[in-house]
Amino acid sequence: MEQQPIQDIKEEVKKASKLRILFRLAFICNIFFIVCIFLRYTTAPKFIPQPLVEFSIILGWFAPIINFINFVLILIFLSRIRKKLIPFWLLYTNIICFLIQIYFFFILKDA
Repeated sequence: MEQQPIQDIKEEVKKASKLRILFRLAFICNIFFIVCIFLRYTTAPKFIPQPLVEFSIILGWFAPIINFINFVLILIFLSRIRKKLIPFWLLYTNIICFLIQIYFFFILKDA
């Protein structure tokens, strides 16, 4: 088995850090997606300042797009995930939230 030069390893870690930033952004947007669902089915927006409601709506409804990008990147960069450059809890949380978002947008039919 050949050893990779140190430069190649540093380059791979740098690329993985950019990927980790995108996964963390998706995690934050997923939290706001859950907040949006909570705001939609409760009367909480009456008691929360309007700018906070608007901010959570923007980030929350942007979450499925980021999760789709993450899901595609998971399939493309599977080797980096196997090398544990991305935490598994973050990966699994984003996948579970993406499945919930698919259910919410395409399967759940509410009036």
